[in-house]
Amino acid sequence: MKRSTLLLLVYILTGWNIQAASREERGLESVTDTIINYFDNLGNSVSTKAESRSYQYIVSIGNDSEKLFNIVSYYADTDSMKSFGYSRDSTASGIGWKYIGEFTTYYPNGRLKSLETFDIHALPIDSSYYYYPTGKLKMLVTQVESGQSPFVGIPMTKPYYLLYLDSIGNYLLKRGNGFIRFDNEDNTYIEGELKDNKREGLWKGWNMGAFYEESYVNDSLVNGKRFRANGEVVSYDFDTKELIATPPIKIEKFVKTIEKTIDVPQHIIEQTKGESISVSFIIDKEGRVGHFKYNEDVHYKIRIEITKAIENLGKWNPGRVQGEPVAISYTMSVRL
Repeated sequence: MKRSTLLLLVYILTGWNIQAASREERGLESVTDTIINYFDNLGNSVSTKAESRSYQYIVSIGNDSEKLFNIVSYYADTDSMKSFGYSRDSTASGIGWKYIGEFTTYYPNGRLKSLETFDIHALPIDSSYYYYPTGKLKMLVTQVESGQSPFVGIPMTKPYYLLYLDSIGNYLLKRGNGFIRFDNEDNTYIEGELKDNKREGLWKGWNMGAFYEESYVNDSLVNGKRFRANGEVVSYDFDTKELIATPPIKIEKFVKTIEKTIDVPQHIIEQTKGESISVSFIIDKEGRVGHFKYNEDVHYKIRIEITKAIENLGKWNPGRVQGEPVAISYTMSVRL
């Protein structure tokens, strides 16, 4: 499946947020009203089609109040279609493209890889179909309601795995019971047993350059182990599987120190809209901060002062997933 929940989390309650990268970070190229992205085989941005494995066209459609984007991806070597769909504005959500309606993906040989459907809130609905490169059905998933979002009050859904088959058509799972494997485009995967649509027993996978194992009881993680290439084994449990990045001092003091450090003339402050400035930045695997991002209407002197104040406070404790440090983005508000 295309989405992985293992690498990054959106920390809504604490203000943590994974931001869509800026155009400069992604190496985008504009052609009239069309934006072109280029990606390597791991999904990382590259600058030209010649060094890419796939590329993406993004075209704005509709008016400003109901703007949509038609997003079409292609394989670079054959120019055959890789995916097709429509999305809301990624900058509005902060977590990337939010597809609505039908979204389809294709293998390099032109065969259908997946067909998914999303509602106006970009939540998966109805049934989703996944196929092998031969055209045989791989997996059938339907969505069932799981309550309402505590943040926006819209119905939430969760996947119910109806069928999973091997490449020659043998059933490995039926109605939420049996073996299943989730593959991602970056060659990461996780596989194990479902019981009544819940993870049970030992699950195995590969990501971030290492194998790992996780034990589940009734869909709850009991413990996990990562087997690093150097032979080291990293253990974790439910509480330590995913840890957010933390600043070098307590967050309340961190924010107050930044606000006290900023030195901007009053007439520039008066030009700003609102009482606070929103700034996003990335904390890398070593805890260094960078890739600062502000709204376009923020004065450049304010940007310089906030950026300098945050950088001067030093390294963070990096976020971790399954014991491994990961880059994560943080969004905060600074009052002037």
